[in-house]
Parts: sequence; structure tokens; C-alpha cells
Amino acid sequence: MQTKTLHKRLDQKQENLKSLLDMQDDVVFKEVFIPGYESTGLFVFVNGTMDYPAFNEIVLDLSAAQVETNHPISIEQLVLSKICPVREQDIETYEKAKEYIFDGKTLLFIDGIVTGYVLNLEKEKIRALSEPSTERVVRGPKIGFIESLQENIGLIRQYSSHPSLIVKQHKIGTMEKREVALIYYEGKASDSLIKEVNQRVNEVKATDLQDSGMLEELIEDTAFSPFPQIQNTERPDKVLAALQEGRVVIMMDGSPFALMAPTTITMLLQSPDDYYERWVAGSFLRALRYFSLFVTVFLSGIYISLVSFNPGLLPTELAMTIAGTRENVPFPPFVEAIIMELTIELLREAGIRLPSPIGQTVGLVGGVIIGQAAVQANIVSSLMVIIVSITTITSFTVPQYSFGLAFRALRFGAMIFSAVLGLYGTTLFFIIVISHLSKLTSFQEPYFQPMDFIGKKTWKDAFFRLPKRKKGGNILESSGRQNS
Repeated sequence: MQTKTLHKRLDQKQENLKSLLDMQDDVVFKEVFIPGYESTGLFVFVNGTMDYPAFNEIVLDLSAAQVETNHPISIEQLVLSKICPVREQDIETYEKAKEYIFDGKTLLFIDGIVTGYVLNLEKEKIRALSEPSTERVVRGPKIGFIESLQENIGLIRQYSSHPSLIVKQHKIGTMEKREVALIYYEGKASDSLIKEVNQRVNEVKATDLQDSGMLEELIEDTAFSPFPQIQNTERPDKVLAALQEGRVVIMMDGSPFALMAPTTITMLLQSPDDYYERWVAGSFLRALRYFSLFVTVFLSGIYISLVSFNPGLLPTELAMTIAGTRENVPFPPFVEAIIMELTIELLREAGIRLPSPIGQTVGLVGGVIIGQAAVQANIVSSLMVIIVSITTITSFTVPQYSFGLAFRALRFGAMIFSAVLGLYGTTLFFIIVISHLSKLTSFQEPYFQPMDFIGKKTWKDAFFRLPKRKKGGNILESSGRQNS
């Protein structure tokens, strides 16, 4: 029945559609009588997806329609004149009718007319624009993307009215079709990059894509790497900066996070605060993040190495102090570190899942109470509590959450290597991480590209934020990729 042509009689159409949709209780069939033509129309739509004021206006117009005596028109011409602003296209089969009904459209059928009319009366359910929840800045724009693709594109167009800004939209997926937009500046983004991004997105055959994070995993270069190879953001200003660098932005309907490709490690360590504050403060904060990454991954491992294998490398007084704090602790340093690190990670995860006021209380009070109780019970040493607290604090300095997660996970690897091989293990793990980063790519671009600064000028902005008047080009230009 689905491929059959629509019947001319309205009652037959309604009967066939009800038979076709008999399992769907939220599909509404509403008849409207057109008195001037002694005819009947039928609206079919899914309850809860419609802009009811606009729908009621069309219903009232049709219900009050009369035949004009001077210039009589057919009922088909009348209906088309009433639905012209919201009419999308016409259909003639039951298969198309079912497809558009579940796509959120409203269908109108008229008795005696085979053709059905697809009306765009959807009312998109969106939240108001607000400040980004994951990327807060002290000084700068306080607006972020929402879950509506069209609203997000409009926000970008509001910030950039340049005609070379290109937006290409299409749907991906198999079962649940998701609308995706590729955004780039023509002439800045290379043709090879645009082709590569477009090809990877079109090859996605997933049945369920609820967020751009799922799409990111499907199109990145190396799925088994702990490091994100595509940058994501909720901020329109970061998207515009990426576009001006010649990168391609991927946005998906239903997700407030935009994906920016390609990505380098230095891009993930930059924040809008670096450019909105004075250059001295921006350079200091950026250097602080690089230092924090090293502390996050290796501080616990270095402590384990020095206490377990190489105490002779410590100053005598410090070694005696550490020995004093561990005098009654029954566990080796590695077990101490694992206990405290896992406890902190559990508290951090619990704080995220709980409601905001309770989560903050659990994170603060729980950490203090558990740390103090563990020291008094001689389960861990007081110095270990200090070290774990420092590594936890430094892990929060990474601007992108997913990038910080990678280093939090690597911290446990560094601790294991240090517990087995001492300082040699710590050094070996550092070499392994650097080697992996060196061969990692993002859309065929080296992940470590800014580090290879021979012959490049952009490396300076990778580690320091120089004064704006000393730099050419885009103020927000990040290091890592030459414009094409």
C-alpha cells in the first residue's frame, strides 16, 4: 500500500492512512469543512510537533472560504492561495505521506484532489541562548550555541557577514537522519581539506547520532588514541577564529558543540582569555597550562619513583621528612597513589552527576574529609594527599574537557611505569607519549605540527601570545596550520 498512489476520495485516503499508521496513537487526523465549495479537507500530523497558532489560522481561513461571484476560482486554487506561505511540496503516494508525517510535517488532503500538500508548520523546541557551561571566560562574549542547527548557523552569520562564508547542509545516518552543516571560508580552507571532511562525514552510516561527540569519534583519524583529534567548542568566537585560520567547522542538529578540523595540540591548549586579556597575562596563562599538563601526568609517578627506587636523589632533609610521614603507612607509594587518585576521580565524577549545589558540596567536603581521615588512619601519607590534590587542581587548567580527560587517564599509566621501573619508567612513558603525539594526525595534518617550527612563523603563538600590534593577520589566529 505504501507505494500506491493517493486515492481521489478523501474517506479512502483517511482509511488507508489510518491502516498504515494504526500503531501510532500520536498521529492526529483533523477534518475541516470548506462551506463555499461543499468540500472537506483533512490535516494529518504528529501531535506536539506543530505551531498551533499558524495551524489554526489556516483552518479558520479554509472554514470561512466562499466562492467569489465575480472571479470564481477552483477549490485547488483556493487551497493553494491559503497555504502558500507554508507549502513545501506536493506528494502523490502513501509512502511519501508516511515519510513526511514522521518528519514533523503537516499534510493536507482535499476531497476530490489526488495530490497531497506538505506544510511546514513545525515549531522547533529550543532553549534560549545562554553562556557556555563548559568554556567560561572572565572577559569576552557570554553567548554560546544551543541545540538548534539553524539558530547556530544564524549566530555565526550574525558575527560574520562575509560572502565567502560557505555553509553546506546535508543529512547523514541510516535510521535516524541527522542534519549536518559544513562551514568554511572559501579561499581560506584548502580544497583537499574540504573534500576530506565532506567524504568522511558522508561515509557515516551510524543508526543513532545524538550528539556531535558521536560523530567526532566516527570521522577522526585514529580511534584508539586517547587524545581528541578534533576540537569542539560551544563558543561562536572560537568557531569564527577557526574559520579565519582556514579550518572547517562541522555542526550537527541537536548538539550545541561545534567540531573544528584539523586540530593540533597547541590549539587545544589555547583559550579565548589569552587574547581578551593583556599579552603578558595571556602568555603567562598559556605557559602555565603546559606546565600543568606535565604536573598532571607525571607528578605522582615522579613521587613514586623517588620514594620507591631513587631516594638518594632527594635532599637529605626532604627524604627524612617523607620517611617520617610514611612511618606508619602499611602500603607502598604506588598503592597509596592509586587509592587517592581513584578516590579523587570518583568524587569528581559524583560531583558532575549530582545537582550543582550538592555536587560542589560533595566535591569539596568529601575530598577534605576523606583525605584527612585517610591520613589519620595511616592509610596514606599526608604528602601523598598534597601531591594528589596538586595533580587534581592542575588537571582543571586544560581549556577543553575531553583533552583533560586524556591526561587524567595517562596519569595512571605513568604511575604504573614508575612503580615498575622507577625514574627510567617515568622517562620511558614520557618518550612513549611524545612518540605517539608525533605520529598522530588530524585530517592528515600533523598533530604536533606547531612543534616543527623550522621555517614557520606561527610557532611563536603556540607558546606565547605576543602583542597584537606585533602580529599580522587575524588576532585570534592560532598556531598549527598554514592557511591555504
